Amino acid sequence: MKRIRLSAALPALALALALAGPAAAQDSTGLKVNGYFSFDILRGPSGLPASAWSVANLRGGLIFSGTLTPGLVFILEPTFAQGEAVGLTEARAGLAVAKGVSVTAGLFLVPFGKYNRSRRPHETALISDPPAVGTVYPVNWREMGIEAEASFGNFNAAVFAGNGLAEGADFGAGQQYSDNNKNKGWGGRLGAALSASLEVGGSYYRGKADAANERAVTMVGADASWRTENIRASGEYARATIENPAPFSRGTAEGWFGAVELHWGSWIPVVSYRRFRAEDPFHGPGFAGPDTPGAGFSRNGTQWALGLVYSPAPSIFIKVEVDRGREQGGDAWQSTFRAQAAFYF
Repeated sequence: MKRIRLSAALPALALALALAGPAAAQDSTGLKVNGYFSFDILRGPSGLPASAWSVANLRGGLIFSGTLTPGLVFILEPTFAQGEAVGLTEARAGLAVAKGVSVTAGLFLVPFGKYNRSRRPHETALISDPPAVGTVYPVNWREMGIEAEASFGNFNAAVFAGNGLAEGADFGAGQQYSDNNKNKGWGGRLGAALSASLEVGGSYYRGKADAANERAVTMVGADASWRTENIRASGEYARATIENPAPFSRGTAEGWFGAVELHWGSWIPVVSYRRFRAEDPFHGPGFAGPDTPGAGFSRNGTQWALGLVYSPAPSIFIKVEVDRGREQGGDAWQSTFRAQAAFYF
């Protein structure tokens, strides 16, 4: 996963703290600081690098948010992950133009579906990402640009425009932080609370991905969540297409997943079913631009995830999970065991 180095954001962090400090001294809500971290215990299928028990995937972050001056809001989230440079998940500031309406600019998590903006370890009952994430769009998909958010009545909306995704070997490889063409990607999500328990949403994205500014990536998505005191059910669907040069047909990818959680005091059993499919004759291994097509690819698979969360306190989560899946052409189902300790403060 590509990351923005924190060194480039240190001036912004210093400015945010300097400006927010006096506000926080006068108003305790002027600056909020939260954080999280987690680590996994993993054992994968026989023959793979993680087939032996290993402690891995140490990750964490700090979230600075609040009001710099009346009407001026910000969020800054420096993050770290094992084996990678310290980077940023979000770094944006802007105006609260009216009650429930804000416009910010900078680096932000893309409002496509709900999972992309809520996959931190303390925000999900499961440990692994659904296979659709990384197949249809990049893991931890972020954008450099401008975003507007609004909440009105039973509706909430977010729209954005920015550099967009670049062309890569597959749909999950397009994350970029500078623009590779003259086009700007744009999209957003509209959500509606149909009742106190049920919310549905629809998402859209479109942008030119190639350096010649000729071929577009288009994505559509849908999501739904239903909550009662003891049951939480959620699901998402996403589909992406990319235009390819003649004589190649366009590439497509789609995936969906659903999960059901049962909340019994400190215990949360959860089950999830996931499917994904992706095929593209032009990209794939060896792709190096329009003059060097890749070998193409075709993948599809199914996965079950069964997990159990123990939360002895609102900020502590101990998780265990078994993933069992099979891809196209595979002779047998493969199982992976995961355990995770996650903390939020």
